[in-house]
Amino acid sequence: MKQALPVLTKPLTNDAAESYTLSSEYYLSPEIYEREKQQIFYRTWQYVAHESMLAHVGDYITVTICDENIFIIRSDDGEIHGFYNVCRHRAHELLKGAGNTNTEIICPYHAWTYKTDGNLVAARLSDKRPDFDKSNFGLKRIRVEIFCGCVFVNLDDQAESLGSIAGDLEKDLKSRTPCLDEMMYCGSDSLGETINRAGWKVVVDNFLECYHCAPAHPAFASLIDMKAYQVETFKYWSRQIGPKIRNKNDAYEVDPEVGNQFAIAWFLWPNTTFNILPGSFEFSIYVIRPISIDTCSFGGHSLSPDGKLHESRAKYSANVLTPEDIALCESVQRGLKSSSYDQGPYIYDQEHSGISEHGVHHFHYLLHQSLSC
Repeated sequence: MKQALPVLTKPLTNDAAESYTLSSEYYLSPEIYEREKQQIFYRTWQYVAHESMLAHVGDYITVTICDENIFIIRSDDGEIHGFYNVCRHRAHELLKGAGNTNTEIICPYHAWTYKTDGNLVAARLSDKRPDFDKSNFGLKRIRVEIFCGCVFVNLDDQAESLGSIAGDLEKDLKSRTPCLDEMMYCGSDSLGETINRAGWKVVVDNFLECYHCAPAHPAFASLIDMKAYQVETFKYWSRQIGPKIRNKNDAYEVDPEVGNQFAIAWFLWPNTTFNILPGSFEFSIYVIRPISIDTCSFGGHSLSPDGKLHESRAKYSANVLTPEDIALCESVQRGLKSSSYDQGPYIYDQEHSGISEHGVHHFHYLLHQSLSC
């Protein structure tokens, strides 16, 4: 029998104005974390890479989704396929990191050999075993879907397609990023990955509101006019828009004649973000992946039409903005352990301004619904 969720002493309803946040137990409970794996991360669409990173047959990328190790690969048929990164013989991992495996995947343990379509083609001495049938031991497939050039996987064979649940997001991304189809990967060090000593929900919470931006990100608040900032929520995604910027600011200078003169950040349930900052055309995808209850990774890939980064913007993000956010999230994670804290109120603005926390409420409501299933 499934264990009941922790009782929220203050309400979390579909109305942000009257709701309170998830309780600290949702961030600290091992039982909740295990439930999140099964009911969220193994049932939702997870970003892995941009398709430009898999340009040639045999190109592959591995990723860990909680306790599951998977890889995507450009197969001989030209399509991108996804598989569990586990040999069907004795469960050894087949591939590491990213690279090219040519036309075959060879297990480093006992040299079982698979084609890039997942079929087993060689298993040493298997001819000595009666009735051994290689067709029964192909790699276990996982679902793959291309969304705005980004490769997503889903471990649930019965899950609704990403296109059907986020089609309106795809339209919004393309309408606001005219050169999206021309984007290509900027290189292995384009965005990198950071490790946060904070749980994944703490980091998502922080991403979804700019109530903290003025006090905690002064350079960002000098770049983006926070008075014009807006946050909007939809069924499975939300959007933050900074339509007005200051070209001369404390973050990095923006040429008024080049690129985007605005900022947009999209969130796709449960842990993927798409981002545009002012300056030359560039599009980044960040993913918040849980590692443990109180640790997660934050990273992804940057894209641009010419495959090059805006250097001053990249330095600001890496050296100022990201360290500021890490410090904030790690402090919150420590504070959640205090006996003095349980739930807090959402600061809500009916005009949906940039300082309103209804984006966080939207995330919490989706999460609570998912865990209740």
